[in-house]
Amino acid sequence: MTGFKRITALLEGGQTDRPARSLWKHFPIVDQRADSLAERTIDFQRRYDWDFVKICHNGLYSIEDWGSEIRWPSHELERGEVIRFGIESATDWERLEPLGTEAGALGRELAVVRRVAEHFAGEVPVLATVFSPLTTAIKMRGERLFEDFESNPEALRHALTVITDTTVRFATEVMRAGADGIFFATQLATRDRLSVDQYHEFGREFDLPVLEAAGAGWFNLLHIHGDDPMIDKLADYPVAALNWHDRRSTASLDQVRKLSDKLFVGGVDEVGVLGQVGTPGDTAEERLATHLREAIEAAGGGLVLGPGCVVPLDVTEEAIRMVSDFRG
Repeated sequence: MTGFKRITALLEGGQTDRPARSLWKHFPIVDQRADSLAERTIDFQRRYDWDFVKICHNGLYSIEDWGSEIRWPSHELERGEVIRFGIESATDWERLEPLGTEAGALGRELAVVRRVAEHFAGEVPVLATVFSPLTTAIKMRGERLFEDFESNPEALRHALTVITDTTVRFATEVMRAGADGIFFATQLATRDRLSVDQYHEFGREFDLPVLEAAGAGWFNLLHIHGDDPMIDKLADYPVAALNWHDRRSTASLDQVRKLSDKLFVGGVDEVGVLGQVGTPGDTAEERLATHLREAIEAAGGGLVLGPGCVVPLDVTEEAIRMVSDFRG
C-alpha cells in the first residue's frame, strides 16, 4: 500500500498492511529558501517512506512580514528566535493590516507547497503547516499577549480579525497549490495557558474560518499543543485527524478515544523515548518497539504513529530509522 492508500483506509475505518507512521522535523537554514526546503522535505520523505508528509515551514514564517525582528540560526541544530516583537504595546494591534500571499514569506511557503505536492501527488498525502490566528498573535507579541486579553481586548480582537483574514487567504491558496490538507496548529488551546472561556472568545471564533477555508482538504489535521489540551472543547472541529502530546500531557490516547472517533496521529514520545535513542546503555530497538505497540493498543484503532509535536533537532537518524522500519 502507498501512504495515500493507508491514510485513506484508516479514515474509512479499514485495515492497513502495516502500522501507519509519520515523523516530521524542522530543517533550519534550509527553510529560508523555497527550493532548498522543498528538496530537503522530498529527500526526508524518500529516505524514510512516511505515510504522510507534514511540511515543516520555519516556525516564524507567519510573522516574518509583520515586522518582528528575527535572529535566524547559524547551524542546523538551532532555530530562529524573535529578538524584537512586531507588537510592542497593546495599542500596536490597532495598526495591523492584512498581508498578501503572493510574495514575501507567505509566497515563499506556497512555493514549497506547490513543489512538494506536485512531487508526491497521488502517492502520499501532503500537509502544509498553518498556524491558528491566536498562535500567530503570541508569536508577534510574546508572553505580554496575556495582558492584552484584559487591558485592550478590542484592539486584540481587531488584530485577530486581520490575522484571520490573512490566514484564511493563505489556507485557500495552500489548497490551490495542491495540498491534501493543512496541519492546523494551535499553541494556546491548553488549560495551563488559557481558560476555556478565553479560548472560546479569542481562539475558536477565529480558528473556524481558517478550517472552513481549508475545507477542500480531505486530510486536515488539528494539532493541539500544550500540557493540558482542550481536546474536549475542540473535538468537534471539522478535521479528519487529531494530534496532541498524548504521551506528555493530561490527555492519553485511550482517554481521548472516548471523546472522538477521528483518526489519531501520535503515540510517539519524541523527547523521552525517541530522544533517548543512542544514549549510553539504551536498549533502543526493543524499548521503542514496545512503546509503539502500547500506543497502537491504547488508541483502539485509527492511529497513525507520530510525535506529539515536531521531532527535536538533535534526535538521531538511528531513532528516526527505527520508527520508519517498525512493522508492528
